[in-house]
Amino acid sequence: MANKTEAYAMAEIKVKSLRSFYIHTCIYVIINLLVSSRIVWESMEQGLSFKQALVNGDVYTLWIIWGFVFLIHAMNVFSLISIFGYQWEKRKIKQYMDEETPTYNS
Repeated sequence: MANKTEAYAMAEIKVKSLRSFYIHTCIYVIINLLVSSRIVWESMEQGLSFKQALVNGDVYTLWIIWGFVFLIHAMNVFSLISIFGYQWEKRKIKQYMDEETPTYNS
């Protein structure tokens, strides 16, 4: 019974992590498209052509910086690296339970 409960908890954590990643993906794309569009638009208002505005380095700065964070999130979700994965959560829960157990028994 404990194995099924633990397996369910692990699956639930993975699903929540995957959902979080999908939300992050949508936000990443939408925000970056809006910011990039505004930068291109403002550059064109200053007299640059569309092509010149598009190759402006400012357009890609947010994509690149946020992209590194996005990449780390993706690697964590798909278990390529495991910074705050299931095992970390399990250790932290055990640590906090061990710290709080004497308080509840008093």
